[in-house]
Amino acid sequence: MNKINLSLIALCGVSLLSVPSLQAKEIAVKQEQNTTLNIYSNNLALVNDVRKVSLPEGENQLMFEGVSRQMRPESALFQAKDVSIIEQNYKYDLLDNQNLNEAYIGKEVKTAVENPKTGEVVYDKAILLNYINGMPILQFDYGVETKFPGRLIFEQIPENLQVKPSLEAKLTNKKAGEKDVSLTYLTNGLSWKADYVAEIINEDTLNLNTWISLNNDTGVDFSNAKIQVIAGDVNQSAPAYVNVVRPMLARSAKMEMAMDSAAGVSASVPANRFADYYTYSLPEKTTLKNNQSKQIKLLNLDNVKYEKEYVFNSPLYLRYGVRQGNFEKLNPEITFKFENLKKNNLGVPLPSGILRFYDKSKQQNNLFIGENSLKSIAVGEKFDLSVGRAFDIFAQGKITQVKMLAKDIYEYGVEVKFRNSTDENKQLIFKQNIYDVWEVLQENIASEKKNASQLVWKIDVPKNAEKTLTFRVRINRN
Repeated sequence: MNKINLSLIALCGVSLLSVPSLQAKEIAVKQEQNTTLNIYSNNLALVNDVRKVSLPEGENQLMFEGVSRQMRPESALFQAKDVSIIEQNYKYDLLDNQNLNEAYIGKEVKTAVENPKTGEVVYDKAILLNYINGMPILQFDYGVETKFPGRLIFEQIPENLQVKPSLEAKLTNKKAGEKDVSLTYLTNGLSWKADYVAEIINEDTLNLNTWISLNNDTGVDFSNAKIQVIAGDVNQSAPAYVNVVRPMLARSAKMEMAMDSAAGVSASVPANRFADYYTYSLPEKTTLKNNQSKQIKLLNLDNVKYEKEYVFNSPLYLRYGVRQGNFEKLNPEITFKFENLKKNNLGVPLPSGILRFYDKSKQQNNLFIGENSLKSIAVGEKFDLSVGRAFDIFAQGKITQVKMLAKDIYEYGVEVKFRNSTDENKQLIFKQNIYDVWEVLQENIASEKKNASQLVWKIDVPKNAEKTLTFRVRINRN
């Protein structure tokens, strides 16, 4: 049977190259190729690479060159019509200066030394005895050189070194002819994340724009690829496979923006439910180069409804046996509240990401007011995001009374003063945790029992004014 080495070179439209030590006969490879990337948010992607090649009947040796340097070879699936795979090998020992020198240890190399005065190059031969810390140790006819001033010349690329990571498959082909050969595999080094930009229009409305940031650190370019991103966390068994590849010493990442100028929801990428995840298919094929971060518009939602709250989480510790407590000048968290419904001009699955807020409601230029992490939000879900603390609203509080009624019963009096130094009326939210078994005896502003251990007050404070909250609770030991 004929054994033919095929070089199916770099993914997505790169011209045919060959590694001399692997190629017995040159085989033409057509440029029609189809690459699909399914990218997860946790540094994982499923690559499907389809290439056309003419295969003779019988046993063949197929070289799929230009796969990810972070490929998980145990996940590779090689498929073609009438083809049976006998074995496959992932070759990731890439050609570099260190590898090349180590491969020639104990062998003869050509040397070149340039005369700095005349520019004449003198060639010689030597045995490479070792290569340590970037310096060769050479055996010449006249002796051993440890600080050789010239350069080494190698006859050829060693058979075990690859220009690019490759998957080699030994296969049997039942019927000769042109075939679509498909390679599917999991890889690290491809990831995506969502970045949200909220532009506040007024006190209850904002515009929400979302970008997908795609990142490629696989060591290979993906040209004209169909890309789908998946929202949701897929389980990966630990420890994850790690390739033994020398890290890149330098990386020059660049940012590209794929802007969509259309306004409104029409510019959005629709979300589709698949199993227990949501998928977002980019409308057009795109090129994602190695060491590149690219941004593509995902959602454009106008006039999204929200509520803003100023929330104090009380630091007072109220439980049986506490003797005292106070706090000075506590500023409230500025919290934006949303409900993911169509009536609020939302109603779409929102993948996890960072949401940044810009306020243009009272000035010509946008002012950055804060950011927070957004977890994956399902349709119908409520979510709150805190972006910072209000500067000119604050509170101070203390336990004013501690009274022991019995061995296991205490009563506590609490006073909290709120100051609103803005020129607008504000509603403030005050949350107080209370432990053990308790009941409210008296309060000058009505509270809401949020759960078994928390009371919440909504306190309206006029502009440039103060308001005081007082309450008493009885606490029993459990």
